[in-house]
Formats: sequence, C-alpha cells, structure tokens
Amino acid sequence: MAANATATKNANMSSAVRPGPSSAKAPPSVPLAAVVTEAVRRWYLETHKEAVKGDVKMQALLGQMLIDGYGCEADPVAGKEWVDKARRRGYRMSGTYDEL
Repeated sequence: MAANATATKNANMSSAVRPGPSSAKAPPSVPLAAVVTEAVRRWYLETHKEAVKGDVKMQALLGQMLIDGYGCEADPVAGKEWVDKARRRGYRMSGTYDEL
C-alpha cells in the first residue's frame, strides 16, 4: 500500500511541476534563410551609410558587396566606382575582401 501512495504522490508532484498550456502565443517561426538575408541586408545598409560618411574601409567593402550583390542587388559598375574611390584614397584591398 505504501508503494501506491508513493507513486500517487510522485505523479501529483510531477504534474505540479509541468507547465500547463499558456495563454501567450509563441512568435511565428521564421526560416533561418530569411533571418540571414535580413541580417546581410542590414549589414549592407550600415556599410553604405559609413562609406558615404567617408570611411575608406567601408567604401572598399561596399564596392565588393555591390559587385557580388551581397545584401543588395548586384551593381558591378557602382561597385567598381566605390572600390576605385577607396583605392585612390590609399586603401589596398589585395587579400582583404576580394579573396574571401
């Protein structure tokens, strides 16, 4: 009889510990690819903002992003202009962004 009482007590304790259904709904699931795409797009926008302000490293990075279409629609002409601008300001890209 003691075994039954212990089993009943354990069952009651475990049900008290288990969380019941919650009234709060979980946020909708978002595919990882969409999260990564959005993060890369934000990276592109931030890079563009800093490049326009004159950051030479961001100018070089923006050029590569535009050439490759990374975070934006590919625009090789505009990308080359940003890369050339960074190069004219003394930035050497060899082994930095162009070989990743």
